[in-house]
Amino acid sequence: MEFEIIINPNFKIGIRDPEDTTISEALDNRLVNSQHFTMKWHDTSLRINYGTQIADGISDIVKMLEAIKKREAQFVVTFPSQAFFETWICKIEKCDININWGSRDDYRSITMKTDLFIQEWLKLLHQLRQVLIETGYNVTNLVDFDLLENLERFH
Repeated sequence: MEFEIIINPNFKIGIRDPEDTTISEALDNRLVNSQHFTMKWHDTSLRINYGTQIADGISDIVKMLEAIKKREAQFVVTFPSQAFFETWICKIEKCDININWGSRDDYRSITMKTDLFIQEWLKLLHQLRQVLIETGYNVTNLVDFDLLENLERFH
């Protein structure tokens, strides 16, 4: 597979901080920043932590999945993290998505079935949602928790 997300089955947040009001705040703690998932891109494996490297990009992941579902012909995704600041140029062609890194010349592009690409991201989003719920977070205490609600809309 050209692209795969391998989640960490042991990922936990710890104790809910009642001062957290966003997903990013809930995921920005020492325990979370020491835990990683792996993004495989061809034969390159990128270790990405659940905190500072992906927390700020959750809304961008959701926007990307929405663009795929709307069958937008071409769109750009920018992950805003200081540690994982990347830009992807995405093109939808029939049932496939083609992605080029706008920020790394040494990474080859990928082309894969859009439904498989979406499934990989949904593994991560489902896990984040479940771990946040287990820790006591929900739509009433995180203003952007709705991003992780109704993920079935992307199937």
